[in-house]
Amino acid sequence: MKPIPPAGRAHVRVTHTAEPKQLFSFIVVLLLLGVQATPVQVKVESHSLGETAQQFFSESKEGVMLNACATKDFGKVNRTIKKTAKEYCASLSNIRQRMVGGESGDYKDELSADDTKTTTYMFAAGKFVAAEILFIAPDPAMNNQGKPFAEILSGLKGTYGPPTSETILPYRNIYGVTFDRHQKLWLTESYAIQMDEQPGAHGWTKVNVSTREMYDKRKIDSVKPPPNPLN
Repeated sequence: MKPIPPAGRAHVRVTHTAEPKQLFSFIVVLLLLGVQATPVQVKVESHSLGETAQQFFSESKEGVMLNACATKDFGKVNRTIKKTAKEYCASLSNIRQRMVGGESGDYKDELSADDTKTTTYMFAAGKFVAAEILFIAPDPAMNNQGKPFAEILSGLKGTYGPPTSETILPYRNIYGVTFDRHQKLWLTESYAIQMDEQPGAHGWTKVNVSTREMYDKRKIDSVKPPPNPLN
């Protein structure tokens, strides 16, 4: 006959169902899955790719400028803009109204104090969906101002990891000198980053950022046959 446990005590049988190492491995896998599931947020200047046009024009330099336009206080505005503040205010306000209203179009940033790069933003359906950033390569004729390809590539790798694909094409300048032209692509489910260059004198590096939807649309459009001019 089995002994009866004392009154007031629960009879509990402890069973080990998993090895400690197995449990630890399971937890690590869950943590890694959690990290991988976190999407990388792509930003150009202070703007997040995919944000609404309403948000775009209410923040960063654009928000400051539009607020200055409304209050006529241009103390925090770029000096070059101050000279044509009235005209620029009308232009920026018009662009904002059209992009917030859902029109597709471009906006070229003229508020940046960096003369070595030019940024153009693209909007569609009331959202910021793409941008093109053109960097001037260092040139002795311009006191070596600019940003080299390698430095831009290093910054992109540090933020988005190694590129998905890399291409090297031959490039010949007007003097017949041949260079290697490097192109990089970062492609994910939510965004695409394309990097291209023109090496040599008067060179540049171009970075195109877009939502994956816009990237796929442009790719399809690029392979469409040209329209028949006789139609």
